[in-house]
Amino acid sequence: MLAPLTCGVVLLISGGTKAGKPAATRDAFISMGVPKFLRSEALVAALPYVEIALGVLLLATWSWPLAVVAAATTALFAAYWVLVLRVLRLGEEVDCGCFGALGDDRVSGTTLARNSLLVVLAVLAAVFGSAGSGVLPALRDFGSTDWWWLVLTAAVAATAVLVVGLRRPGAMIDDDDLLDYDRVPIPFALLEDASGTRTTLRQLAGQRPQLLVFLSSSCWSCETVAAQLPEWVSRLGPVEVSTVFTEPLEGIPETMRLAGVPAWFDVGRGATDTFADGRPSAVLLGADGALAGGPVAGAGDVTTFVDDIVAELAAAPEPPTTPLPMQPATAILGNDHGDGHGHGHGHGHGPASDDGHGHA
Repeated sequence: MLAPLTCGVVLLISGGTKAGKPAATRDAFISMGVPKFLRSEALVAALPYVEIALGVLLLATWSWPLAVVAAATTALFAAYWVLVLRVLRLGEEVDCGCFGALGDDRVSGTTLARNSLLVVLAVLAAVFGSAGSGVLPALRDFGSTDWWWLVLTAAVAATAVLVVGLRRPGAMIDDDDLLDYDRVPIPFALLEDASGTRTTLRQLAGQRPQLLVFLSSSCWSCETVAAQLPEWVSRLGPVEVSTVFTEPLEGIPETMRLAGVPAWFDVGRGATDTFADGRPSAVLLGADGALAGGPVAGAGDVTTFVDDIVAELAAAPEPPTTPLPMQPATAILGNDHGDGHGHGHGHGHGPASDDGHGHA
């Protein structure tokens, strides 16, 4: 009985947290690489209510109707399992949107393990229904011992949730600690443009501060980021936006090689291995030869990162009218910018900030 009961509760929570939020579901569809023919407005809007309906039917039906509903649930969970596996194999940083705003939806090995268990439970629910039983008939036949087992099972599940946590908040960083943040020099990495001209990261940033956006043609969520690049170019002013690929530039689709946005091939993957914890990712290089912000990973975090930079540009004092050679990034981006963007993705460049994305 726990098999259909667990699957039903999971689907009710999943559908309930996504209901009425088609934009978030659509973004998750794109990030997870759902085929375009399955991304229609009608299907996106209907998915939460399909999950809710399946959850209710898993709890309310028995015998062969339960077997049919459980089989449909198995197919849905198996489809989710395949999407998660594809994302993990591509090494992308993706939010699956599995439970809406509830919980940490970053795709990981834990996500695949969870979905594997749900597939197994859905199969067991189908077997349970084909044997002629269901949740309601089983509950009707419960004795006092059975009820205690059910109560204790719920208590164990609740304890696991409270111990592991649905979402672990980022570490709180004291303002004094942020002011003590030590900016580190830009590491060596070699980039090459379509003409074969090569440059190092420090040489590239010596002309203008650089926002490097790491993309991949096989990354579905990169499409969302690439579509925003022209807007970012106009908003970021003195900061130049450049894209970095580990694939030959001639094979990059036009949707990711946009006019006005320099594209670079990462020779030897030096920059990607240093800064890109999955794709899409981004890092800000200061014109003074030091890192000025990031790196961050994931389409949502990259977008938030850009918004933070734009906000600091708007708050920064006017630059001097006489150009200065090798202007420091803090003079262009604001006095606090270099200190305010920690490096919260494990590269050892400073403390993570309290929003979990590497931003102050």
